Amino acid sequence: MKQNEIRGQLVAEALAMCTSLAQPSPEFEALWFTVRENICTRGLCLVTPLGSSSSIPVTAEHATSELLAAMEWLIGHEDEARGLTPMVLFIKLRGIATRGASGSARAAQSDALHGLTHVSPGDPVVFTDIDPIEAAS
Repeated sequence: MKQNEIRGQLVAEALAMCTSLAQPSPEFEALWFTVRENICTRGLCLVTPLGSSSSIPVTAEHATSELLAAMEWLIGHEDEARGLTPMVLFIKLRGIATRGASGSARAAQSDALHGLTHVSPGDPVVFTDIDPIEAAS
């Protein structure tokens, strides 16, 4: 079994242990930990947010955004999630956690653009090296 299949299986098993995601329980808490350990980014990866053409570097620093995005989807789509195969569940949660509107790629992109002003939506932002002589004048 491949690593992603194992991770999907662990998440599916943790979800199956929860009678309902609407009520707090030890099983629900275990699901949070399982999603964090098996869905969230631990190292560096390049992610292209949905609707974007540029890859964004994402690290474990953004794992909290991923966890919240994945769990928000799980809670809101519990019946659908329970009907997915473990691998499809893994793919769905990983996609939402990294590429979705609340996922890590958007959080990393927002961090990178923090402080930029006068950039209209849709305008590209290009970072280039500056000539130190030119910048000093």
